[in-house]
Amino acid sequence: MVRPLKKAKQRKGKWNSGVSVRLAAVLRSILLFALPYLLVAGLIGVLFGAVVAYAVNSPTFELQEVKILNIGSMNQAQSFEFCELKPGENLITLDLVNVQQMIKRKHPEFKEVRVRRVLPNRVEVVLKRRTPIAQVAFSRFVQIDKDLVVLPGSATAAFRNLTVIDGAVGPRQGLFVGVKLTDRATVKAVKLMDVVKRSGVLRKSTLTKIDIADPKNFSLYVDNDIEIKIGESHFIERLKILGQTLRTVELDRNKIRYIDLRFDDVVIGPK
Repeated sequence: MVRPLKKAKQRKGKWNSGVSVRLAAVLRSILLFALPYLLVAGLIGVLFGAVVAYAVNSPTFELQEVKILNIGSMNQAQSFEFCELKPGENLITLDLVNVQQMIKRKHPEFKEVRVRRVLPNRVEVVLKRRTPIAQVAFSRFVQIDKDLVVLPGSATAAFRNLTVIDGAVGPRQGLFVGVKLTDRATVKAVKLMDVVKRSGVLRKSTLTKIDIADPKNFSLYVDNDIEIKIGESHFIERLKILGQTLRTVELDRNKIRYIDLRFDDVVIGPK
């Protein structure tokens, strides 16, 4: 009983020794095969490190110019100040994302901001302004874009060629550039403007004003004088009815005071 166990242990030891030899041979073959690649990778790493070190420390890549596009003329001092950059900063290590976020934060009137490095020593900033699509009457007239963001510039008198939204509720956080108007009536008024534009029903006239003082009874003012009472919903259907009406009745400010679309039968109020 004892002797067979000793032979089994001897055979197991020989087997383990053979596996170790074979494993060592395989590892040696892999190492010999991979060694040239490891040497090349190491050399590339050294060269890359040297190039980075040169770029970071070389005066060749010091920032010398900031060019801002689509904003009008700016001298270099103004351009550097606009981006909060300083001449001589290393262009390679410059955090462009941080510059971009800063510009967006300080200048919300720009819908898109792209900052890019132009080697060896220039930064370019591409700006896209928000486009005003309407003006809202508060204590002053302020312009807004399609996202209802308040744009720079306000006036005591209405801007020309921009539909006025009258009766809007001011934002809680205060009325300043970059704030977004969120009250339901104003949001609905902007959507109504888009529906009117796409319908083409007033293409021969000018949509002067949308009165939203009563959120349940919106009114459109056309060519300054004619009121179109459209209610608070079913805008597409009611504009279709308006189109049908205008095929037989001409919008004449000297004859028509209002058109009421809120009921089954269209009511036209003469002057």
